Amino acid sequence: TQIAARDLTSEDPLPGVDGIAAELAHVADAVLEISLAYARQEVDDSGCVRLAVLTMGKTGAQELNYISDVDVIFVSEPADAKTGRVAGEMMRIGSMAFFEVDAALRPEGKSGELVRTLESHEAYYRRWAKTWEFQALLKVRPMTGDLALATDYHATVQPLVWTAAGRDDFVHDVQAMRRRVEENVPEALRERELKLGRGGLRDVEFAVQLLQMVHGRTDEELRVTSTVDALGALRDGGYI
Repeated sequence: TQIAARDLTSEDPLPGVDGIAAELAHVADAVLEISLAYARQEVDDSGCVRLAVLTMGKTGAQELNYISDVDVIFVSEPADAKTGRVAGEMMRIGSMAFFEVDAALRPEGKSGELVRTLESHEAYYRRWAKTWEFQALLKVRPMTGDLALATDYHATVQPLVWTAAGRDDFVHDVQAMRRRVEENVPEALRERELKLGRGGLRDVEFAVQLLQMVHGRTDEELRVTSTVDALGALRDGGYI
């Protein structure tokens, strides 16, 4: 409430670019850290299980808005029924207390295992991941739980992101994904839908991410998570 009040009364019409959005992401971090602690109690886990929670999407980039889901991905050692219960309970508690917590960006999406080992994650991204999944990894950020394991995950998958643009049909895959997103918007709203419609926020994100993944292979200045920061880096580098 305090964040929203400050946002609404600010003289700056865009305070969320580097302030409000980051604060909302910090709140999400805090809520999920507490949710994980409660989840461990519910499942009777004293903390012996190594469970890392990373966040993706707008939360990962610390550009969260008021209606976004909080996207997460879980890494654990081991990945078993108990760690799965802890992760599921954390999502349930977090969703009750704050925004919807969503793990659909994990390998194989909603049909995939909720928790995987680091080795399993790496194998999936090396062999089967689609281009859009590497786009999602642009914004991954260690959040809570076993942060050493989360950092190992981040260090493992990030180099794969910067080789994705060399895959066959890379540009075609990005364009196809954008078309699928737009097709889910009713025709009458496609010119007006702020997020998913033509020229909307998702178009900006897709354009920025495409340029990052292509030029970020050789230019490490483009390897940033925030869309606004990435736009600045692309401008400074002469790409736009």
